[in-house]
Amino acid sequence: MEPYGHKAYHFNIRSELPKVLTVKSLDEEETKYSIKTESIIANDFDSTDFQDSLIDSMSESCESHFIQKVPVMSCAPTKLKGENFSSALWNAAQSNNADLCRSILEKFQNGEQSADVNYKGADENTALHLSAAEGYLKVCQNLIDYGENTHINARNTRMESPFHLSCSNGHLKISQLLVRSGADINAIDIDGNTPLHRASLNGHSNVIVWLLTRGPNLTIKNMQNHTAEEVSTNAISTYYQKYLKRTISLPGPSISPSLKNQAKKYRIQDLSRVKEDGKISCHDFIGICELGHGSFGDVYLVVKHNTGKLYAMKVLRKDRIIERNLIKYALTERNVLTYIKHPFIVSLNFAFQTLSKLFLILDYCAGGDLSSHLMKEKKFPESRAKIYICEIALALEELHKNDIIYRDLKPDNIVLDKDGHALLTDFGLSKEGILDNYAAKSFCGSLAYLAPEMIERNGHGKAVDWYLLGVVFYEMVVGIPPYFSMNKDELINNIQRGKMKTPGHLSIEARELIKDLTQRDPSKRLGAMRDAEEVKQHVFFRGVDWDAVLRKELKPPIPKINDVPNTRIPSEKLYGEISNVDERVNNWTFIAE
Repeated sequence: MEPYGHKAYHFNIRSELPKVLTVKSLDEEETKYSIKTESIIANDFDSTDFQDSLIDSMSESCESHFIQKVPVMSCAPTKLKGENFSSALWNAAQSNNADLCRSILEKFQNGEQSADVNYKGADENTALHLSAAEGYLKVCQNLIDYGENTHINARNTRMESPFHLSCSNGHLKISQLLVRSGADINAIDIDGNTPLHRASLNGHSNVIVWLLTRGPNLTIKNMQNHTAEEVSTNAISTYYQKYLKRTISLPGPSISPSLKNQAKKYRIQDLSRVKEDGKISCHDFIGICELGHGSFGDVYLVVKHNTGKLYAMKVLRKDRIIERNLIKYALTERNVLTYIKHPFIVSLNFAFQTLSKLFLILDYCAGGDLSSHLMKEKKFPESRAKIYICEIALALEELHKNDIIYRDLKPDNIVLDKDGHALLTDFGLSKEGILDNYAAKSFCGSLAYLAPEMIERNGHGKAVDWYLLGVVFYEMVVGIPPYFSMNKDELINNIQRGKMKTPGHLSIEARELIKDLTQRDPSKRLGAMRDAEEVKQHVFFRGVDWDAVLRKELKPPIPKINDVPNTRIPSEKLYGEISNVDERVNNWTFIAE
């Protein structure tokens, strides 16, 4: 869904499917049919699929603007049935065979049921327990991405979750993956230890430092009546002291002995989130007007009752995303925004749900999106575009540091705050856990902004965002995207083979930046080797104080802010039916600290 007035249209591969490959195994997110590069160009684009837009977000399916994964095997391994099939998955995880895990979890062409990803073997450990304990990152990713309803917080005989085990063994990347996927950060094991206790007991400082930034409940005591800090060595304890110096910690109840005993039978809920006034619901907001419309819902301007503060409310219809099994991708946007806090990324303040809808309460950026400003002004002076590019580059740097790729960078998804600073919004096409330039395989994005490697389906990664930064910079200073044509076939051909024309009024440094960012070979593209550091050192940015940029000390033009309309949206239209607990999407509700 486009955040400010742009409907998401979709891209369709022609219905005549090419031959199924029977040799190569599927890469991450690759679909059942592997399309050759040649079939992407020319007549494969149906103009009716785009209606009147060349810039709207798309994915492989005409059903969704989210990234879609069709986990169907072209060539299946030896077929197993029932518990043997699930046991094979468990053993594959134990032996760190990520490819076999994925193959077993794929849905087979003949309709056989896949293995139970939550099957429990020795000591009631699931495959996710095993891989989290041993540090098998790729196995964990496959179990979560391709498993059917993978239980992130499953418990073994010692009431340990996979998150307990990853923290206990110091596996930071896996711990981060589990939290992004909904792990209970304050879960307790049979001894009353939280994951933070376990990391502290084993002296894993890297995990501890990161965990402290996630806001764990530091008052929880284990069966020996010790907090996580109290079980730490003196060296580890210094990290807690540094954290507490810059954090106001409110006192809270310790876990009672009776509750600790219940942990042997039941999963303990996240106690750190229980506050007297910590609930958030549709009753806290009044709808004012619609800001944008998309395939799965809309974006509204709302005001919070008790503060009078304005927010942008993004609404997703459950029926449209549940029936297409896309909750995981809605959660991706929600999850990314819960742990990414940056001056140039729109912040998520609250998330809640009703029976029929999911809601994200985002910062309201009153300056509108960059696309609307370009439409009015045609193009920007190079000096103005430079400010926006600096700010966006820092936003991408923050995402990449957290192994997230954005993939849908375009003027429509860049909004301006009241002071004119640029912020990224709409993370529906973003992807977590990308460590390189080739790991992701989805075909998604916006037609006029597709990178060559996306069209060729050779895999993409962090470098795709730097290509798109070059495209957006070009559009800012020229007025249209590079290679642009109203003919879809010609546009795709231009992106793959065309010669880019850069106007002579641009500085040599600007032309060089565009050339280096839009290099067709992602391995040779600016940012491919050292990511944002490499981009920031380009001659175009000579003299830029990046710390000053981060402090928002650059002075972009201040946008004209329209008055808030004196209108109201009926609550029935905005919220639909009110939810009961049995209908909730797990791990959706969120309240920013």
